[in-house]
Amino acid sequence: MKILLLTGNHPRHLYLADCLSNLGLEIIWVIEKIQEFVPKPDKDLSEDTKKLFELHFKKREIAENNFFGNNSGSFAKGKIHSINEINNEDLTNGTLKKFCLSSKADLLLGYGSYKIPNDILEIPNMKKWNVHLGLSPWYRGVATHFWPSYLLEPEFTGITVHEMTDVIDGGPIIHQQLAELNENDGIHENACRLQKSFCDIFPKKLLKNVKINNDFIGIKQHTSGRNFTAKLWKPEMLKIIYNLFDDQINHFCIKNRILRKPILKTILE
Repeated sequence: MKILLLTGNHPRHLYLADCLSNLGLEIIWVIEKIQEFVPKPDKDLSEDTKKLFELHFKKREIAENNFFGNNSGSFAKGKIHSINEINNEDLTNGTLKKFCLSSKADLLLGYGSYKIPNDILEIPNMKKWNVHLGLSPWYRGVATHFWPSYLLEPEFTGITVHEMTDVIDGGPIIHQQLAELNENDGIHENACRLQKSFCDIFPKKLLKNVKINNDFIGIKQHTSGRNFTAKLWKPEMLKIIYNLFDDQINHFCIKNRILRKPILKTILE
């Protein structure tokens, strides 16, 4: 199987490339420069909200470096011969489409990139899968490793590999994985622990199933679920995470026994 791997440029994205490149698969890697890893707060925010914003994204940086290392992606860069860097506009100006057509890849695997345009989805003879950091259909859209903790259901922190369609995170499901809750984890540790476990496990499952049968047909999503848009998230929400719960939502939910058990779907052994 030849894979065209399209990732973002944050440590969690680069780590998946490290794990995939360790299996002897033929990979063409396209790295998309996405938003700043540690963004700056809006100048119009109140001082206390600015401090929480800075704290939140600094803690994300620390967590990702702890789980994925300061040099994630360096192993893959030493193994993969074709590595290309693009910007967001290259998704729609024909640059990415040229990579897809010239690569003759069997699978376009996206992780951390922006939404793929329809002209790429329509390319024949190439499967298109997205690694969505959220448990579809309950958590579609953006910041879907933030919302489960904010809504006091951290057990719904999950990852869904699904077929790319024009419905955001709504394509047929290939594989899902949940966070194994650690009582002492904060919101970023909870997400990173899951992301690292997924990256360690999924490539091996993919390789095993390719050897058995590469005619993958995903499981259709029959409900619309919940779609979280970028406009729904507000920095003021961080007061719930840090001021009210002191970033200990896992501990609170475990102690008070308010956890449920989500139903997972997968076609991978």
